[in-house]
Amino acid sequence: MFCDRTSYSVIVDHSEGHGHHTGDIDWTAMAAQLELEGEVLLPYVTETAARVADLCRQDGIEVQRILDVGSGPGVATSELARHFASATVVAADGSEPLLARAAARAEAAGLSGRVTARRVDLPDGIERLGRADLIWMAMVLHHIGDEVATLRRLRGMLNPGGMLALAEHGDPLRFLPDGAAPGRPGLTDRLAAADAAWLEAMRADLPDSTPSAGYPATLEAAGFELVVDRIAHVRLAPPLPMEARRMVLDRLRGMRERFGEHLEEQDRDALDVLIDEGHPLGIMQRSDAFLDGSRHIYIARAA
Repeated sequence: MFCDRTSYSVIVDHSEGHGHHTGDIDWTAMAAQLELEGEVLLPYVTETAARVADLCRQDGIEVQRILDVGSGPGVATSELARHFASATVVAADGSEPLLARAAARAEAAGLSGRVTARRVDLPDGIERLGRADLIWMAMVLHHIGDEVATLRRLRGMLNPGGMLALAEHGDPLRFLPDGAAPGRPGLTDRLAAADAAWLEAMRADLPDSTPSAGYPATLEAAGFELVVDRIAHVRLAPPLPMEARRMVLDRLRGMRERFGEHLEEQDRDALDVLIDEGHPLGIMQRSDAFLDGSRHIYIARAA
């Protein structure tokens, strides 16, 4: 539940360069991880799309064109097209491998003629996407240095009465009962703190980086009226399906790579056990593994 405050086609725009987040990442490998996480956490997209649709109906807005900005492999793109059956949806990203995955997913879903893909720089190429009734942006804004300036540009792209839906980091990922992780107690909390510190340092190094004042204040500063502010959870109980186990494994491996050397030795050892696919205490073998993943959802009107 939400807690409110009140024939398929692909177009690759080769005039644009790669997006801000492509860098030297191996997108052939990364695309599969992003797609897997998108599929496991898809319920939050479905729920958010339903809430946006209700708000638009209340406001008398017919959603005819949707932009999925920073679409990645297009899991949300296809879900938005499915939910808004009269709308065209544009998957916009800076990576052709990710757009290829979005293309294949849309084709497999039979979304003929309603999904297109555009390769664009983010944020510099945003305006080239044109206007929309709904802009969806999931786990992208924190990769952009000046968030307020980007949100102002997005507001200018919305048709009168249009909506913006943001999905950003929610609560820390939980995957084992308290005290069940290897090593000394509190590992998941320490991993969450290290992940937050890494994110803060990453943002500080972005071009035109500005300190974050929190998304409610940021949206207001950009000229939006915040309508929904909540954390959406996707919870899966044991026995954890293989897809969800693999998602948790990918997350833990990512943490080990990004900041593992900054952890205490005991925590590094515990993390190495968790990501060992053959270890009886590893996440792939444990019978007590569960998933509590989340996104912080903000839905706003262009004021």
